[in-house]
Amino acid sequence: MALILETKRLLMRPLELSDVDGFFAMNDNPNVNVYLRNPVRTKEEAQQYVQKIINEYQKNGISRFAVFLKKTNKLIGFSGLKYRATEENNHINFYDLGYRFAEEHWRKGFATEAAIAWLDYGFNTMKLPTIYASAISDNIGSNTVLKKLGFELTNEYLQNNIQHSWYKFDKDKWI
Repeated sequence: MALILETKRLLMRPLELSDVDGFFAMNDNPNVNVYLRNPVRTKEEAQQYVQKIINEYQKNGISRFAVFLKKTNKLIGFSGLKYRATEENNHINFYDLGYRFAEEHWRKGFATEAAIAWLDYGFNTMKLPTIYASAISDNIGSNTVLKKLGFELTNEYLQNNIQHSWYKFDKDKWI
């Protein structure tokens, strides 16, 4: 997969197995794992997760990308659009926006910056009519980012007995 997205401060490219150490370092923090459905707690789990994402690229042509800080060339998180073929909140066969960053990179605008690049790619290159997103309702940071981006909160629902907020962003609302 040759796609690379670039912003003022970030470079995003497909995750590779060589990224496992950086991916694990990002996830090896209880604060990062608080709101994850499937926390990554070991290097072996990190390798399995990265391989799962690589498989998604091969199957669907897209998934979460590694996010590197241009200034340091360090992996600081992941972000991207993911094709969902399984049902969630009564939706199936849709694209959702997701992101995760190492704690030291929170509240610096990186999630928003990466997400804007993905929304632009999704709407203008992929020609998607709608992009969805969800966040655990208690995750104030992620919910704030989604609202700031312009996502519309449509409902809340239970997934794995945890309250989630469901968002959508229609192409006609994208600038």
